[in-house]
Amino acid sequence: MTEIETPHLETQSLDIPRAKRPNPFNYDNLQFAVRDKAIKDLERDFPKVPQKWLEWLYDTIENKPKEEVEKIIKEGLWEKKIKERLEGGVIKDAMKVFSSEAEMLEYDKMIKK
Repeated sequence: MTEIETPHLETQSLDIPRAKRPNPFNYDNLQFAVRDKAIKDLERDFPKVPQKWLEWLYDTIENKPKEEVEKIIKEGLWEKKIKERLEGGVIKDAMKVFSSEAEMLEYDKMIKK
């Protein structure tokens, strides 16, 4: 039998760049393990909240001074109403739903002018 030559896997694997986990807060491996566990617990307790929001919440609370977090909670700063969304407006050249045939005919007359 003839032998098949195969390149060494060790040298090939060194050439492939591996994905790196984003680490803007400079967490070490232990801090990442604690963070992952906390986020997993939050996902279990709040299943309807998106994971990215839970990650953001954890990172914010973990990296803010305790006094500032307590101030936010005590003064209810997190309860402030967010900027209201603008609703309404005019959409041109879009589909229009008519409640009656008369309304549709009136609209046609208006458009043809």
